[in-house]
Amino acid sequence: MNKLYFCAITNLIFIDLKDEINGFLAAPTIWDSNTIFFGLHAFELPKKSVNFNDLSRLENQIKDIYVLGKRVERFFEFQILNSKIFDLRISNLQIFEDKKTLGELDFILKEKDTNQSIHVELVYKFYVYDPSYKNELSRWIGPNRRDSLLEKIDKLKSKQLPLLYKKRTQDILNGKYIPTKNIIQKVCYKASLFVPKNLLGSTFPKINNDCIKGYYITLKEFASNKYETKYFYSPQKQFWPVDPIKNEAWFSYQEILPQIKKFIKNKKAPLVWMKTDKGIEQFFVVWW
Repeated sequence: MNKLYFCAITNLIFIDLKDEINGFLAAPTIWDSNTIFFGLHAFELPKKSVNFNDLSRLENQIKDIYVLGKRVERFFEFQILNSKIFDLRISNLQIFEDKKTLGELDFILKEKDTNQSIHVELVYKFYVYDPSYKNELSRWIGPNRRDSLLEKIDKLKSKQLPLLYKKRTQDILNGKYIPTKNIIQKVCYKASLFVPKNLLGSTFPKINNDCIKGYYITLKEFASNKYETKYFYSPQKQFWPVDPIKNEAWFSYQEILPQIKKFIKNKKAPLVWMKTDKGIEQFFVVWW
C-alpha cells in the first residue's frame, strides 16, 4: 500500500507516496550543472521516472520519518538505486572520532561508465524573497526567517564538504575500499521559491527561475474578502513537495481560516494550496 494517511481539519486525506517522490524529483536545482555557484558544482538527479512497482522497502524506511529533509534523503537514495548511471556506495555516513560526532556525509556515488566517485550533499529548501535585504542573494530566506540561502551555502563550504578531507573520514572510506584521492564533490540543491505577489512574473538574477512556484502574503491580505469564495488546503510540511493538482480534498475559506490563524499565532508560516477557476495557486501566509 503506497498511500500515507493524515488528518487535516476533520477529514482523512490520502497522499500517495508516488506523488511525494515525483514532487521531489520534479523540483529544480537552484543552480544548474552548467553553473558554478560560489565555487560549488551542481548535481542533478537523473530525470527519468523510476520504477514504482515495489515501494515496500522505501515505505518501511520512512514510515516513522516525518521530517521533510530526512524523507527526501530516502527519495534521493531510491532514485539512485534505480539509476542505470550511478551506483550507491555510501548513504548518510556519520563520522565519529573519540566519541565525538564530526559530521555526516550524505552520499557517495560511483558513475558506472567512468568509475568516478562523487560525494553529493543533498539540500531541499523552501525560500521566500524578502526585498528588504540589500544584497540580492541575501533576500532568499526561510518562510519563518530561521534560515537562508547564504547561510546554507556557508555551512556547505565551511563544514559539510570539508568533512570529506578530514583524516578520520579518509580512514573510514579507505577501510570501505572507497578511494579518496580523486573523489569530486557536488551539491544537489533543490528549491521551491516564493516571491511577493506583486513580483510574480519578474526575473530574479543568479538563481534558476524555474524554482519559483508561487508567492507569499500576510494574514491581513489573506483575511480580505477576495479569498472568501475560493477553496483551500494546507499540507503538512512533509508533503510540501507534492504537486497540489494531486490533492482531492478542499476546504472553504471559513474552514481553513482558523487553521491559518493558529499557525500565525505560533509564528509559523503555512503553505496553502488554493483552487481557482483558472487552476491551483500555492502561497505562504507569513506571520512577519
